[in-house]
Amino acid sequence: MRNTPFYAARLVLAAMLCSLVLLVAPGCQRDSGSRLESTAAETPDQEVGDFSLTESVEGTKKWTLWADWAAIFNEKSKVHAKIVRIDFFREDGTRFSELKADSGVLSQDTNDMEALGSVVVVTEDGIRLETESLRWLNVAQQIVSEDFVKITKGRDVLTGVGLVSDPSLNEFEIKSHVQAFVIDEEGKLIPQD
Repeated sequence: MRNTPFYAARLVLAAMLCSLVLLVAPGCQRDSGSRLESTAAETPDQEVGDFSLTESVEGTKKWTLWADWAAIFNEKSKVHAKIVRIDFFREDGTRFSELKADSGVLSQDTNDMEALGSVVVVTEDGIRLETESLRWLNVAQQIVSEDFVKITKGRDVLTGVGLVSDPSLNEFEIKSHVQAFVIDEEGKLIPQD
């Protein structure tokens, strides 16, 4: 039987260490719900909930970006955002299109943006663009994508790979694998020659 003071002290010390490990371990676990998984070198300078940003030129609003969450990286001049919505405006201040995406990246130097994941652009005159990623080139005022795109207006549908367009989607070019469809009364796509 071990009733020595040394043995009892070891048991108490072991119990204290186990308790300490159990208390500290949850704080050391990686947060699986973290919105940004990065190394220490990629830690944002600021994280913001309910983020919004508007670009105006000479008092005229060009676009407004909203996001559920954003991380701001000052050195890279980038903003990474989650659950994104962007409204684009005409010269007279009226909205002409809305973009929604799972996430996005804004370059603060150029105001170029990249939208990623379930990207949908809908214009006020009923044109709908769907893709997995696209970029807004601010100086050129163009929407571009290298991915599969689907553009719907009324019952007419165009699909293909790659896109260059104005922000209103009135003038666009689909780069390759272009197919035209009409939506029938049952909602099926009927290929057109």
